[in-house]
Amino acid sequence: MKFDIKIVETDKELQSCLSIRRDVFIIEQKIPESIELDDHKIDAKYFLATLSEKPVGTARYRKTDFGIKLERFAVLENARNFGVGKALVLFIINYLKNEKNIYLNAQKSVIDFYAKLGFDSRGDIFFEAEIPHQKMVFSG
Repeated sequence: MKFDIKIVETDKELQSCLSIRRDVFIIEQKIPESIELDDHKIDAKYFLATLSEKPVGTARYRKTDFGIKLERFAVLENARNFGVGKALVLFIINYLKNEKNIYLNAQKSVIDFYAKLGFDSRGDIFFEAEIPHQKMVFSG
């Protein structure tokens, strides 16, 4: 299967990202919409993965006081295990290759996934939206 990853440039692409996140986080993981859909409050750059030209995955990053925070990685259930998530992470890391202090807060269930891609765990497990998370820092 062929998939592509791109930087979001249009409102239609952004709406595809939000739709994917709604399916994964709000419907599948039962995260409250008020927590998940905070996009009107932040300045972020979005990425969209398509499989056979259909939107299947998304992520974003934003600058914080601590560095560059990668977040909101989501892949639709029927597109998982094809490498879309890994490709999204690697695409964004490559895009940010000159940046320092790249980090994310990984759900506990995917800590090993991010570790294999060059992220190291930091600190204790904490909860966001009642889901255990671990801060992870990219070490390359």
